[in-house]
Amino acid sequence: MAEGRRRNFTDEEYLALLRQALGDRPFLQPRGGILPKWDELAATLVADASFPRDNLSGKTASSRFDKLVKAHREQSAEAATLSGVSEEESEKTVLLDEIVALLDDYAARTAAAKETEQRKREREEKLTDNKAAREELAAQRAQERKEDHEEAARARQEASEHMLKLVGAVMNSILAIIQAQKSN
Repeated sequence: MAEGRRRNFTDEEYLALLRQALGDRPFLQPRGGILPKWDELAATLVADASFPRDNLSGKTASSRFDKLVKAHREQSAEAATLSGVSEEESEKTVLLDEIVALLDDYAARTAAAKETEQRKREREEKLTDNKAAREELAAQRAQERKEDHEEAARARQEASEHMLKLVGAVMNSILAIIQAQKSN
C-alpha cells in the first residue's frame, strides 16, 4: 500500500482502539486534558506490536472513537424499536455498550455538578442581594432615626423657647402687678 494514503480501520484496529479507550478513558478527562490523553492512547496503540498501524494521531483516534460511539447509539436506538429480534453480542458491541454507559454517566454527573454550581451561585447572588437590601434598609432606618432625633431636638428646643417666653410673660405680668400695687 502507498505511503500517506488513507486506509480504513479494520475490525481488529477498532477493537484495539475500543479496548484501549475503555482502559485509559480519555473521553472522561476534564476540559483541556482530553487531547493529550488521546495522544497518549494513540502512542500506546502504535507501540503495541499487535496493532497493525505504524502511526496514529490522538485526533484520528478520537475522531474514529466518536464515529463508533455515534454509530452504536444510532444502532441501539434502531434496535430498541425492533421488538422480539435478538441481537448478536459481539465484543465490539459489549465494549461500546460499556463506553456509552460511562459517557452517559459522566454526562449526567457533569450536568448535575453544573446545576449544583449554578444553584449555589444563584443562592450566593440572592444572599448578596439580600445582604445589600438589608444594608440599605438599615441605612434608611438609621437615617430615619437621625431625622427623628433631630426633629425631637428641634421640638424640645421650640418647647423650651416657648416655655421661656411664657415664663418671661408671666414674670412681666407679676412685675407689672407688683409695680401697680406699689404705686397704689
